[in-house]
Amino acid sequence: MQTKNLKGNGKIVLVRTEISTEIYVSHMGEPLAFSLPIEEKGDYIEVMTQIRGERLSIPTTAQTFSLVNLALQNPDEEHCQDILNKFRRNYFWTSTENLYTPKEIIVYDNVDGTMPFDRESLLKRHKEGDKAVRVVPYGFKTKRQSVNELLKNPYVIAQVGSKDMLEVVKRVVEGVSKNKPLIWILNKPSKNVRKYNTRKYSALGSGWGLDAFGLGGFFDFSHSDGYAPRVRNMNDR
Repeated sequence: MQTKNLKGNGKIVLVRTEISTEIYVSHMGEPLAFSLPIEEKGDYIEVMTQIRGERLSIPTTAQTFSLVNLALQNPDEEHCQDILNKFRRNYFWTSTENLYTPKEIIVYDNVDGTMPFDRESLLKRHKEGDKAVRVVPYGFKTKRQSVNELLKNPYVIAQVGSKDMLEVVKRVVEGVSKNKPLIWILNKPSKNVRKYNTRKYSALGSGWGLDAFGLGGFFDFSHSDGYAPRVRNMNDR
């Protein structure tokens, strides 16, 4: 096994017996191992099915920020360069999903694919204290905004799950943006819509030709160009 230490408390590890390479990332006090290179590309269901078939996971939005943050600290390392090139030219799927209802957007981390996606079940989990489920009322700013506005945006905070992630978010947004960052979501449904239970997927990157970080919570099967990192929690070994 060969190991290369990285700035930001990370490592590149080559496991020769398995002919595999991983990048170790410290995320909120837990060690994560991302498989390298990031190769899976397609629509969310395609890449999710393949990755979960390998008994790995697609990272949450917060975990993806931690991966890109480490890559930004090591821009001359070849694997980090590849991560940044893909992030800047395209976008990364995350396992943080969105349920649009008439009253709010329910954001939830569907890491293993077993999270329910009906409003009643998700609100019940939220009420019981499940931190994987966050509720965001409509009314937050969307589209172009300053970095400071983005860092205070309730939807961004819900996507990463904790204000403790905001310094990492700031470094990533400033590290990949030449222009003001953006947030894209679906429009709030009309009040006369009684049943509105629309599930959408999340992605982030800066490869939309805008030279700016973008966080989108509106993706569906029509979007097929996203990459998906593969991750495992090293504590689960």
